[in-house]
Amino acid sequence: MRLFSSDAARIKRDKKLKDKARNSDARRTEYLLNENISFDVSEAFRNLKASISLSIPKKQSGEGTVIVMTSACPEDGKTTVSVNLALMFAMSEAKVVLVDADVRKGRVARFFRKRSAPGLADFLSGQSDLSSIVHRSHENENFSYITCGTHSPRPYELLESDEMKNLIAELKKEYDYVVVDTPPLLLVSDALAITSEADGAVVVCRHQVSYVSDIAKTLNTLSFAKANVLGVVVNDYDAREKLSYRSDRYKYYSYCYDSTAETAQKKE
Repeated sequence: MRLFSSDAARIKRDKKLKDKARNSDARRTEYLLNENISFDVSEAFRNLKASISLSIPKKQSGEGTVIVMTSACPEDGKTTVSVNLALMFAMSEAKVVLVDADVRKGRVARFFRKRSAPGLADFLSGQSDLSSIVHRSHENENFSYITCGTHSPRPYELLESDEMKNLIAELKKEYDYVVVDTPPLLLVSDALAITSEADGAVVVCRHQVSYVSDIAKTLNTLSFAKANVLGVVVNDYDAREKLSYRSDRYKYYSYCYDSTAETAQKKE
């Protein structure tokens, strides 16, 4: 079988993703913001937080701000960015809740070494109450999170249900920011079920992995759904690498994420 250049590039991309994903679950906690994280990393997320805060004006009603996080494809680092963005908001004295709305394959629980269930899906299906699915952080009293819950055969229906709308309305009353982590938009349309309830959406892509065409499709889909797209975060950028210009890769950066053992740098 003959491989065209685009096919070969995608195969190379898939191999790179598999290599990065290997043993990643055991290392997820290494990517969380804490007092030992380097200045560059904390400053990067501080800038991201500030940009989002300025993009969405404060509401006179006093209700919290809802931010939907999504990506074009899996393994773009969307959940890592979502978790750390929520943590950064909490570090600035805002009261924040992170909601794992990927009821197909949510990963927020792994960052905090918790079980996924009970969680969002269990609450929406009437199997659990709200108090049993909200986990409060011991390290930061301003930060809470809701895991994805038991995997559901009808995730879109759960996310577009009145129960989900009521949940978001309730969370907005209690928290300053509600950060919602959703599945990749080019694979499933689950994120669109929530965008109507959100004040803004952020798209996460991956340096030298994501394609401009995929990002464009994601942005067009969000635009068609009348979502307020706040911007694009480029994840996994190594500031030490020399820039090489290619027509098929996204090449706009503004911040990086660096880890001690391995580089996991990000840019917006």
